Amino acid sequence: MSRHTPKQVKTLMAAFVVATGLAATPVLADAPAGLEDMLKTAVATGDEAAFDKLVEMALETWPASRLEILQAAGDIQREWVSKPMLAEVRKAELAEAEAERKSRARGIIYFLDPTLWNTTAQFGAATSTGDTDEQSVALGIAMSRDFGEKWEHDFNLDFDFARSQGATTRRRILTRFNTTYKAWDKMFLSNYFEADFNRFSGFDYRILDSIALGTRLIDNARHKLRIEGGPGVRFNAFENSDETETEFLGRVSSTYELKLMDNIDFKDQASMIFGTGSMTFDNRASVGAQINSALSARLAFQVQYDSDAPIGAAAWDTLTRATLVYKF
Repeated sequence: MSRHTPKQVKTLMAAFVVATGLAATPVLADAPAGLEDMLKTAVATGDEAAFDKLVEMALETWPASRLEILQAAGDIQREWVSKPMLAEVRKAELAEAEAERKSRARGIIYFLDPTLWNTTAQFGAATSTGDTDEQSVALGIAMSRDFGEKWEHDFNLDFDFARSQGATTRRRILTRFNTTYKAWDKMFLSNYFEADFNRFSGFDYRILDSIALGTRLIDNARHKLRIEGGPGVRFNAFENSDETETEFLGRVSSTYELKLMDNIDFKDQASMIFGTGSMTFDNRASVGAQINSALSARLAFQVQYDSDAPIGAAAWDTLTRATLVYKF
């Protein structure tokens, strides 16, 4: 019977942990956050053999994420990564920098090119309570992009539509665009714009724009939490009338993201708006499960409260969405 040294046993155990996790996890476009934790553990215990084995197994399991894996390994313990692997990462970084330089040279097209944005589209069904109590078709598109290390842009468009007995019973188009400028290490400035066209809500449309100062309270591979707040203005147009109003307001919001497993994530976005004559609360929570590198399933729940809802409209509204999300 063969015997193993304590160091070999630790290497085999590390390999077993990775193999077990890989068997239960779909193949993803990016290496899992858990890999970095195990590599750091190997470095902390001085076990170079376990480190090499973890990198080797990760490269075999996630070939599409080869550069990300090598980059992570080099950032954690550069001396334990072979020179050819480090050269491969460096070559890729130089190629990426050159491609970015050529792309920027295109001028305005650099900012508008849709192929440079991270885009997802979703399709599914929704059920609502409040102003309308029914089931509807749910569509959506989301786009995000970073410009360098300082700027972040996020765009979302949601559409819910339902008909009953030949009549439209629900039609809502909600557009949100958030721009973030990371001026400091933990703090940032942002501008949030929202246009809500929600028939049967008592409003023809509501348009909101606010600026804010925010901070990242938590920012790691598993948890992310940011809060922000600042002044803004909202334009309200009431349904079935020519009446409009402008209200100055204060807006406070938070965004929390949690990686439950390598392929399951949770996200919660909450906001509170204090207007000159009203208060609006909105909370959106969602759980997503990655099916493969391009497709995921998402279940979302939204609750909204308006203290000054128009006559005939409900103060509380809820919306539950079940969708499939495709990543381009």
